[in-house]
Amino acid sequence: MPRIPSAFDAPEDGFDAGPTVARVKGSRAERERLNEALDAARRRIVELETELQRVRLELSRSTDSAAARIALTASRRARRLVPPNSRRQQGLHTVASRTQVLVERGPAAVVSAIRRDRDLRRAIGVADTVAARRRQYRAWLAQHTPAAGELARIRREAEALTDPMVISVVMPVHDPQEASLVAAIRSVLAQTYPHLELCIADDASTQPYVRSALERAARDPRVRVLYRDVRGGIAAASNSALGSATGDFVAFLDHDDVLRPHALSAVAGYLRSHADADVVYSDEDKLLPEGGLGAPAFKPDFSPDRLLGENYINHLAAMRRSLVTEVGALREGFDGSQDHDLVLRVTERARHVGHIADVLYAWRMAPGSTAVAADRKPLAQEAGRRAVDDALRRRGVEARVESGPSPGLYIPRYALTGDPRVDILVVSRSGGSDVDECVQSIELQTTYSNRQVIVVHAGERVADSINAASKAASGEHVVLLDASVRVITPEWLQIMLELSQRDEIGAVGARLRYPDGAVAHEGIVLGRLGIADNVDQVLRVIKEASAVSGACLMTRRTVFERVGGLDPIYRRALLDVDYCLRIRQLGLRVLCTPLAELTWGDAERGGTEDGSGWDARTFTERWGSSETLPDPYLNANVLWPNPLSLRLG
Repeated sequence: MPRIPSAFDAPEDGFDAGPTVARVKGSRAERERLNEALDAARRRIVELETELQRVRLELSRSTDSAAARIALTASRRARRLVPPNSRRQQGLHTVASRTQVLVERGPAAVVSAIRRDRDLRRAIGVADTVAARRRQYRAWLAQHTPAAGELARIRREAEALTDPMVISVVMPVHDPQEASLVAAIRSVLAQTYPHLELCIADDASTQPYVRSALERAARDPRVRVLYRDVRGGIAAASNSALGSATGDFVAFLDHDDVLRPHALSAVAGYLRSHADADVVYSDEDKLLPEGGLGAPAFKPDFSPDRLLGENYINHLAAMRRSLVTEVGALREGFDGSQDHDLVLRVTERARHVGHIADVLYAWRMAPGSTAVAADRKPLAQEAGRRAVDDALRRRGVEARVESGPSPGLYIPRYALTGDPRVDILVVSRSGGSDVDECVQSIELQTTYSNRQVIVVHAGERVADSINAASKAASGEHVVLLDASVRVITPEWLQIMLELSQRDEIGAVGARLRYPDGAVAHEGIVLGRLGIADNVDQVLRVIKEASAVSGACLMTRRTVFERVGGLDPIYRRALLDVDYCLRIRQLGLRVLCTPLAELTWGDAERGGTEDGSGWDARTFTERWGSSETLPDPYLNANVLWPNPLSLRLG
């Protein structure tokens, strides 16, 4: 199908951003009011932390069940008022950890911790400002934007295809800004991939310029416009547009967003090389109020648990049209989160879900849009929670869905099956008081009762010692716990058990903090920085990781035995990473949860020890080097450990 010139043709060198939006500055009175509110909130946080510390003190004096119930009640109340991974919680951890350091190690240690934080901020410096991040991203975008000659070549190759698949772009419309609507349509009709159709449903717009713009667009034979007499909402309008689609795949575009010129060519190329793909999605960006780009979302490969926690797939997503029809298309009643609901239902049946690591779509940050602030649409938040709840019920999973620490995020809490026994292997390599303090922390702070603590003096033969201890135990689940770990979250064991009991999950990790409150571990990243490294990835929902730290790792005994436990070929390091990669070879997934928090080790310690050269060489021979080792949950465009790029991820 040759390309037909259109009145909506746009430049081929990138996004057509459309109109800019003026920035509104708050008044001095408004700023003073906000500062007063912030001070009040901070006072409430301090009061809450004081109450929590009081309950913990009471618990330390008694280990009976009544005290445990008191701790559990206080913990639940704290989590309602101070959500996990919120800024409130970060501040509380900093205050609490500084106080602990002061009491246990004196003023000099507090000064040292503060200096470390200050030095880190200085090291990041100006590179961590918004302006610097945008400059870096613009440089990346310039390198990854096809030039005019390259776009012309892509177009020629697409036009020469003998049996091309047709991609239908579905666009519901209701009273957008005129220039934004024109820019959105232009971005479709200017695609280097001409084998497309633009299916528009106007949802009873009231502005006269909308019909004029759509009538001009309809001069292009690839455009189909349907006018609805009664407004039905975004799901109903999308379904109306979908009803006129004939393409093999459908992609959804909001009425004020834009596609990059090569977006559909990239999608079609992926689909040609992956015949079993039923869904493919790309990275995305936001059109900033001043008209530029600078808020990219560099996404992981398909991550089912993360998709339950947030609609990270979002745009641009292309889905096989027959599958979209089979699952019932978009459902009314989920407006605001209709995309999340649809992608959950489609990916459940998809043979393959693909990911293109390129920014192909940009949201417009219009006033009131979820691209600006998701909390401006509370009904969308509730619709998203119901979509996740419905997905779990559809899959036969008993769970409740809690709202996450910010709008658009969700935390499934899975019902426990029975009362399984958990064996906690406290692993000590050097002995000392760490073991006693770790065991005491478990006994005083842990609410889950069906547990057994086994101390493992590993010495130099870590894997052999742990494997032997596991064989001597009888619990259905095994926890590897470093002796330097201390409990923060009383429900940590139950939280991890909720995930470990699932048949498709092979290992579960927790959020580990250094004693000064800084995050030490939220999953392990492979390659880029080294062979493997613990990272602070601002974990907000339960999601997949390539590996988790053996400092706190839960796994089912059947899985542990199936892979032969830890491999004794490793002397001291990388046993946990190797274990996680072997269980992933079985088709099982590794999860990390932000809800279970513990402190770990010394604040001076950082990252994952690569250990002896022997362990590193052994690991590299088996799995690959830092240059070749793939990590499906780390986007290829994120260059760890650069702080700026880390923020972009």
